[in-house]
Amino acid sequence: MKRCLAAVLACTLVVAGCSRSKPSDAPTPAPTTTSASATSSTSKAPTTSAKPTTSRTPTSSSSTPAPATAGTGTFSMTGPAPISGATYDSMPYVLPLNPAGPQATMVRWVEGWGESPATAEQGTTYVLGHAWGQQQLVFNPISEFVTAAVDMNNPTPVPSTNETPMQRFETDALNGSVITMKGAKGERQWVVDNAYLVDKYKAGFDKNLVNEHNPGRIVLIACSVSGSQDLGYNVVVEGHLKD
Repeated sequence: MKRCLAAVLACTLVVAGCSRSKPSDAPTPAPTTTSASATSSTSKAPTTSAKPTTSRTPTSSSSTPAPATAGTGTFSMTGPAPISGATYDSMPYVLPLNPAGPQATMVRWVEGWGESPATAEQGTTYVLGHAWGQQQLVFNPISEFVTAAVDMNNPTPVPSTNETPMQRFETDALNGSVITMKGAKGERQWVVDNAYLVDKYKAGFDKNLVNEHNPGRIVLIACSVSGSQDLGYNVVVEGHLKD
């Protein structure tokens, strides 16, 4: 089943949208006056083009290799929206991007879009996790925190990949938080320097967000959740690789 995660793909928005049914591993929630499904859009985004075909920008190599992480390991984040006890694994670049579970504890980095944690210094590492208004899933802490922290009356215009006007709703409330992905062969850490909401049906046109060649950047993506409602936005958290 599709769960509450909206992921963006370079140049084209592809959504694994907020579900009308609960995750298969979730208990039946108590009835609420406002359902999450009532707030999500039913329109589908185009699924034609894929990632940019431009060649990778060469990066300088260090005389001391960076510690390599395995394809699987533990995931954590410090700060005001902490995440602990989570694990990570890879997921294939298959549309729509909808990471497999266990949804309450596992995040997925996308193999074939950007870089793996082991090669993070060469480009952007995209990490996807679920958030849902009816249950606490792995990225609910950051989704709920960022959604509550942004000022929806103060959008920030950002460059677009086409003529579509783009804007974000940004907050620095997570800045300084440390993201750690630790595998059997070592760990990588990133420091959060931005977080924002972006319209999930326009997010694929956010020029910087879909730039998979930004060296050392990590991008966390989940659905925006407010209380029991799944909103029509993606929550995005960005960070830079620690030296």
